[in-house]
Amino acid sequence: MKMKIVIMVLIFFTVLFVGCKRQAQSFVSMSDTAELVNPTGFPIVDEQITMTLFGSRDPNHSRWSEMFFFKKYAEMTNINLDFMEIPSQGFEERKNLLFAANDLPDIFFRSFINPSQFTMYGVTSKQLIPLNPYLDEWAPNIAKILRENESVRVAVTASDGNIYVLPALNFSMSGRVGLKPWINKDWLAKLGLEIPTTPQEFKQVLIAFRDGDPNGNGLNDEIPLGFQGGIGTIYTMGGSWGLEHQMENTINVVDGKVHFWLKDNAFKEYLMFMNELYTEKLIWQNFYKANNQPELRSHLSNAMFGVMYQPYSDTFLNVEDQYTGFLPLIGPYGDQIWSAVTTGVNSVGAFAISRTCKYPEAALRWVDYFYSEEGSLFYRYGVEGETFYYDANGNPHINANIRNDPGGFMRALGMINLVPGGGGPHLISDNNDGIVASELTKKIAADLMPFIPKIMYSRPPMNEIEQEEFFAIVQDLNKYRDESVAKFIIGEWSFDRWDEYCRTLDRIGLPRLERIYQRAFDASRK
Repeated sequence: MKMKIVIMVLIFFTVLFVGCKRQAQSFVSMSDTAELVNPTGFPIVDEQITMTLFGSRDPNHSRWSEMFFFKKYAEMTNINLDFMEIPSQGFEERKNLLFAANDLPDIFFRSFINPSQFTMYGVTSKQLIPLNPYLDEWAPNIAKILRENESVRVAVTASDGNIYVLPALNFSMSGRVGLKPWINKDWLAKLGLEIPTTPQEFKQVLIAFRDGDPNGNGLNDEIPLGFQGGIGTIYTMGGSWGLEHQMENTINVVDGKVHFWLKDNAFKEYLMFMNELYTEKLIWQNFYKANNQPELRSHLSNAMFGVMYQPYSDTFLNVEDQYTGFLPLIGPYGDQIWSAVTTGVNSVGAFAISRTCKYPEAALRWVDYFYSEEGSLFYRYGVEGETFYYDANGNPHINANIRNDPGGFMRALGMINLVPGGGGPHLISDNNDGIVASELTKKIAADLMPFIPKIMYSRPPMNEIEQEEFFAIVQDLNKYRDESVAKFIIGEWSFDRWDEYCRTLDRIGLPRLERIYQRAFDASRK
């Protein structure tokens, strides 16, 4: 009898143990091939496997099969890739056709899958698999980032609560602060001027730049204020009027309320100030034109701007030493905010796995390395001694033969890795942003960080119906907004038309858009 009881107890605990083990395995590994994947270290798999990879190839990239980055990583991981690389021009059309034909690769990489697409192809058609069940076990680096960064988690989470994509992240100060303020310190010194701190002081400095011949050539060719190019950059200085750029739009969030400020008096006053500057020829007169890039590059490289807003100095590196940064202006209501800043999410859908992929765990381990400091350094710089070196301060630098290549640095770098064009799934940090960010760029960004909004909100996840309505409104709204702003600034419209402008925004759907954002924002916080 005792022996029977002992046997029954042993059977019970054996069944319990096996059941628990199976339960744990089902939680950890979601596919039949998970047992092939090493949980840590390299290689990722002991026996070589092959996966198909679909993505957008930048014009500066070499063929991906020939790229140093992919070849080296294949050696490290034991994972071969069958590349379906599509030139950036025409890529969106090819991506949509691929989904429509249901001819899916294993991996989407540098595929720029936006929220509408991961809602359509993840939530609705199930062509992309939810990644969240895998992340803690097979992608601990990005899992940790998502746990610790709500704005990143919200950005990549679909309306059903699942995560179908992984992002390209830039947590460096130089990356999070987008457009940066640069002022020509040589011109200031020549004219005996101080760095301005208010809009009125700013205007007086611009007048002096216009009239004082600070470049000393005897010509009236100085351009007091220049923007990067295109009407979108004109909103850069709005933080001094209390205008933030939350949720990737012209939005402030106050006490949990989403508010578009396009009709606010503060925005009107900001545009009136910009109109003053433009009318008095203190702003580059062609700043708003879409085809102004060649002219812009010429002005930058010849130090023609007294003040300008640029993300990096790579386009005017030859004259960078003439410039310095300055703090946000203290606006008419006492605001001193630098609102040209991001959540750190450069591209929401940089990576995804299709439902036809046989090796989802391997695919996640493969990409997760790039979200670690070690892996992101490899992604951006390559291998020490082969493609980069460390200076005396421990900072990485691309080898001189690559940087000084006669064919151009970006083209040469594109033979090494995917950095040209951005958009790949990896983490940029203050330790590896130096390929584009000069030391002065990094300093200017660091000086601005105390003035950025305390919280930067990502665009909240919307369901498919809301997504369709969102895009229908935004397309028309943004077009009308930018055209109107340009006309107000250059004087084609007088501000007597402000009420008409506001009514048109309402007619296009601004109030409805605000309600869509609010519902989605409230849902994301539950």
